[in-house]
Amino acid sequence: PVFKDGKLINAFVVVSNALCDDFSKVIEGNERVLRPRLSDALFFYRNDLKKGLSTAGLEKVVFMNGLGTLAEKIKREKVVASTIANLIYDNINPNYLERAMELAKADLMSEMVYEFTELQGLMGYYYALALGESAEVATAIKEQYLPTGEESALPSTMLSAIVAMSMKVDTLIGMFSIGEIPTGSRDPFALRRAVNGIIKIAVEYRIPLNFSNLIDQLTNLYPQGKEYKKNIETFVIERLAGAYVGINPSIIQAVVAKDANVELDVLEIDQKIRAVNTIASSDSFVEAFSTFKRVSNILKDEAMDKGFSVNESLFENDAERHLYAAATSAISASYETLEDRLDALFGLKAPLDAFFDNVMVNAEDLSVRANRKALVGMIYAEIYSIADIKNITL
Repeated sequence: PVFKDGKLINAFVVVSNALCDDFSKVIEGNERVLRPRLSDALFFYRNDLKKGLSTAGLEKVVFMNGLGTLAEKIKREKVVASTIANLIYDNINPNYLERAMELAKADLMSEMVYEFTELQGLMGYYYALALGESAEVATAIKEQYLPTGEESALPSTMLSAIVAMSMKVDTLIGMFSIGEIPTGSRDPFALRRAVNGIIKIAVEYRIPLNFSNLIDQLTNLYPQGKEYKKNIETFVIERLAGAYVGINPSIIQAVVAKDANVELDVLEIDQKIRAVNTIASSDSFVEAFSTFKRVSNILKDEAMDKGFSVNESLFENDAERHLYAAATSAISASYETLEDRLDALFGLKAPLDAFFDNVMVNAEDLSVRANRKALVGMIYAEIYSIADIKNITL
């Protein structure tokens, strides 16, 4: 398409390697090729409008062996969309959502998309508007495949976001459920891009999506007997770096890969990644990092989720008492942001250094030794709940 002053014009561009003074024959030849192509397109457009938007026929088109037809995929996607819509409090019109999911793939049966496959979604948008569908539904049909890459725009409305996300979620879970897992550079169903898209949409629209919980809720839609949930969780973790371009990948891993029982809450992960990245970018972090790396080494055999109980009566010097007082204050305080909380916890570097300078952690008295480990453990456990910072590579 060629534009002038922001408006589409009836002109075209052709590149020719001919050497001549009169290009009229070159232009005329290209016009002869172009006219019937445009005529065909207009014929397809008018024919499609006569037939209307319909998914009739998609029950005969196989989506994937093991996952049924495109008609069956639409049924699954409707359930996924409804499940995601229930996560938010926005005033989503359920009739619009149902209609958008019903018509999203209808243009695949059109003559236009059969001839020009790259127009899927876009033609559905134009047909929907021409046939009297609401602008919201038409836009959701057009934007169902967004984002299409790292620099791609995201869906422009919450309705479009849910439609686009539900399609990606169904394809992701469906493919893993039949063992179609990307390997190396092989990713024929663009599942890596799908995960990035799901994450970006959820973050942009603040949709409280937890991958682990969502898979559990939708498990009856897909082939049973395959342990695909763990594979999807691992795949999502691996793809997070693609959704956070420019952020140190080790920060992402420190946030999500703390233990075997990963809970992939997208908004929580996003908040933690951005908070840790902000703190890690500060000038003081490198010095604080060395101190807390020492703490993590002391606690390497300890379970961070067990809870640490400190007995003040076992303190033997002021360094212990000062550290405990500072830690208790920092842990119990209220903070406006996660960054503020991390900043306060890393602010315990000075009393921690004093503690290490004046206290032998591995005391001969086993109860004193355990109490001192619990003291530093209660501090690191607070940081660990956000990120296992020992995994960060500076």
